[in-house]
Amino acid sequence: MDFSSKLLKFSEFSQKISTACLRMIDSLSKPKLKVAIISYYYKKPIISGVGIHARNLAKYLTIHNCEVHVFCNSDKDELYGEDGAFIHGIGGILTPEMNSFSKKRLEYDIFESEVIKEIIRENSKKGFDIVHTHGALTKAAFIIKKVYNIKWIHTFHAIEKLRAKELSNEEKQFEDLISWIEHTVNYSDGSIFVSKELSEEGKKHYTLKSKMIIPNGVDFKLFNYQPMTNKNVLFIGRFSKEKGVDFLPKLIDSIMKIENATFTIVCPYNSLGGELKQIRGYISRLEKKYKNRLKIIDKPQDQEALKELYKNCQVYIQPSKYESFGLCILEAMATGRPVVALNVGGIPEVIGDAGFTVKNTEELIYKVKELLNNRKECVSVGRNANKRAKNFDWEIIAQKIIKYYKDVKNV
Repeated sequence: MDFSSKLLKFSEFSQKISTACLRMIDSLSKPKLKVAIISYYYKKPIISGVGIHARNLAKYLTIHNCEVHVFCNSDKDELYGEDGAFIHGIGGILTPEMNSFSKKRLEYDIFESEVIKEIIRENSKKGFDIVHTHGALTKAAFIIKKVYNIKWIHTFHAIEKLRAKELSNEEKQFEDLISWIEHTVNYSDGSIFVSKELSEEGKKHYTLKSKMIIPNGVDFKLFNYQPMTNKNVLFIGRFSKEKGVDFLPKLIDSIMKIENATFTIVCPYNSLGGELKQIRGYISRLEKKYKNRLKIIDKPQDQEALKELYKNCQVYIQPSKYESFGLCILEAMATGRPVVALNVGGIPEVIGDAGFTVKNTEELIYKVKELLNNRKECVSVGRNANKRAKNFDWEIIAQKIIKYYKDVKNV
């Protein structure tokens, strides 16, 4: 290469650096969007996909020059910084002894009352541009919207009135309360649905000013392709009927019949009563029967631990009866694992042609057996799954959400 060519190359490189610097200066000179994220579940370890979504959203919003305040449940009242965000922990919630489902509903209500006070205090320092709610707790944002006229966006990770129909009999007693609270989203300024299927359902139940379909994301800085080593099946989900835990005893017995197969189940369990207690009893007996081949993890696991669990499986399964998206499915795909799931909700949109959706548990068992006996197919499908998962990279998702914030704010 002659001197003039080198000089031209250097000039082009310098111009790219200058352009990048100018963009950075322009970004830093603009007023930061101040965003309040309300998510009951946020602190580690997290038992909720909504909480994981909220954590990643907060992290990536700060990367993109937003001032982020997260209002979440905590063991004590606290304010601290994490990944550039301000975390407002709402603690000290004392409720009388009662059954666990009633206790949780009362704690949710007290939590939202405390969130209102915290947001008012922070808003008096510098006004929020956006309040962004996640999950079923929308009352605080509704009141803040009405009183202070702050723009409110709600992400539908589920439609609670539909999800409630798949819960245990004990939980269903709050179905009317859940529907009543969720009705407040009709007053939001913007709505995000995590799947097309969920958006279509939303049209039937709510009258919304504005809506967007923006899926959940996966953090490729943590979840990336890993080679397969173990003949293991993995399932991760809350200990709830909507996640298909009542299918687990049948699934366990079937998978244990496959030579050398093992089964790992991550289902956080909190001494619940009624139907769920009975199901947990069945699973405990199977633990004793199959010993080391069946591993039940009933405590919440952080993302680093989940990364290792995905790495150590050959097939990931999702027997959910209700699933608007399926974050664990996406994390398994990013790791390069074939997924077998029931064909419900937004699951087909996530898996696409890089995994398997089935009609019932019988088909699920059949497909899992096929895959466990054909590692070559597992590797091939897993590579396609990893490639597809890159469409859901959090860097892409965060930029879409920020653009929507600005659109809603400027209306």
